[in-house]
Amino acid sequence: MLSVSNLTKQYRTAHQTDLTVLDDVTFELQAGDTFAIVGPSGSGKTTLLGLCAGLDRATSGSVALNNIVLDKLSEDERAEVRNQYVGFVFQNFNLIPTLCAL
Repeated sequence: MLSVSNLTKQYRTAHQTDLTVLDDVTFELQAGDTFAIVGPSGSGKTTLLGLCAGLDRATSGSVALNNIVLDKLSEDERAEVRNQYVGFVFQNFNLIPTLCAL
């Protein structure tokens, strides 16, 4: 289960202002649910995925994966959760240039 509650992510710009890319996002997914994240380039899709996987921390709000609250974990603990529960299929080829998948 994935539970996202009041998730907000802001970045500080070069002009020292806050750029809000996600604002108060809330949803819940159960095992077996199908879910699509769609939107134009720059709308926060990749940011949302990174927050849901514990790759980044939200400015505010909470993400829980299988009832494990990610924002309360250390980086090492979040890495362990990703190892156990998260998988990504990337749009780009994220391979080491000197190696191939074959």
